[in-house]
Amino acid sequence: MAEVVQHQEEQIEVVVDCILVNYRGGDSESRGGRIVHAILEWAEEHPDEWNELQERCQQRHEVLA
Repeated sequence: MAEVVQHQEEQIEVVVDCILVNYRGGDSESRGGRIVHAILEWAEEHPDEWNELQERCQQRHEVLA
């Protein structure tokens, strides 16, 4: 099970690296725009996980404020 989690984390790191660091797309979309677009696509496909993520982020924001 730990190997599966490690593999998933590595896959996520590759995607994040692609979006944030090594993006070689032909358009002039900003890094922030790419991030927002990728998150919105994921959120549409995974509404339950999106809601959980939003709740966790809101709680963290309130704690840090």
